[in-house]
Amino acid sequence: MSRTLPKKNNLELAFATLTGADEAATLDALDRIEVHGDAKAIRPLLQALAKTEHDRVRQRIIGMLHQVKAPHAATELLSVLEDECSAQLRSVVLSSIWNAGLDVRDHLEKFIQHALKGDAMVAFECLTIVENQEIWPEKAVRKAIALLEKTISASTMDHHGVILNDILLHLRERVGALPDDRT
Repeated sequence: MSRTLPKKNNLELAFATLTGADEAATLDALDRIEVHGDAKAIRPLLQALAKTEHDRVRQRIIGMLHQVKAPHAATELLSVLEDECSAQLRSVVLSSIWNAGLDVRDHLEKFIQHALKGDAMVAFECLTIVENQEIWPEKAVRKAIALLEKTISASTMDHHGVILNDILLHLRERVGALPDDRT
């Protein structure tokens, strides 16, 4: 029990250091988080990413998030997505999910919603998740197809619309659905 308390205090101190102006101290804190951190480190890392002015800190945080393998990391990242975060952070969260190879098979609808309401970059990250997730439940895929078909028919085919169409085509391939005239 005495070992847990210092580790917890060490992480809390590291989290507090993340938003400071001292680049070296922040990088040192990131070293400690990388060794001792868990899924609870994700939010402080994203908060630091949003605030930092240091490119090395930004790159290091993104690199850590892209390799996150902690238990409950997918749950924490999905929770952050549901919060109102900036489009830039949303793209980082989405890219972290697919880069880390996290299993998010039960959340296809969330990714489709983010692709629809986000910008082209968010939609692209969602496309990458859809393409790289090995298993999607068929019922969820069919529901996503219906939603995308409804939305794409009412939208223009700008860059965002083209990416949405790519998601639709990929999902159709997954369930063997024939495309209609919109593709």
